[in-house]
Amino acid sequence: MKLFLVVLGGRLPGCHIESHDVRWVAAESIEAAIPELKRQWIGLKKGLHLDSYCQVNVIDGHHISIQNGAIVATSKPLLWFVNLGAYHPEHLAEQHYFGLIVANNKQAAAAAAKQRWLQQLKQVHTDDLFKIDNTSDIDTCLPIDGDGHWHVTLTPTARAANDLGHPDWFGYRPI
Repeated sequence: MKLFLVVLGGRLPGCHIESHDVRWVAAESIEAAIPELKRQWIGLKKGLHLDSYCQVNVIDGHHISIQNGAIVATSKPLLWFVNLGAYHPEHLAEQHYFGLIVANNKQAAAAAAKQRWLQQLKQVHTDDLFKIDNTSDIDTCLPIDGDGHWHVTLTPTARAANDLGHPDWFGYRPI
């Protein structure tokens, strides 16, 4: 089982511009994740598309894996999704940057993201922050035999590079 970070694009009723959402899903392949991504989309089904995705293997010196089995205890550090917002004096729209961070708590995750991303912009702030850990986040897109016990495991690794530097795929792919 693999963890994917996926950017979806599409329309919401009443909106004038295309909307985007970021989803994390676990599946054997991006193809296998498509039905769950469609199910999770809150907007119009017509025009729904993939904008990009990345398979998540290593973040902040930790190998990321999806495990099936009872969770013994939630150990630290944890995997966090952070979406920062900020402003540029020459752009009308709020600017965003998102990614995954390994940290012991949400305050540390937000602080690490702010140190790494959008430093050149004004009023950097945390728009969204989610812990990616177990059943509530990933069970819905995993086989039923997970029995509510799928969870993310972080294992220290010597490989320092993060997977989220570049997408595995980007473009426009209707789903």
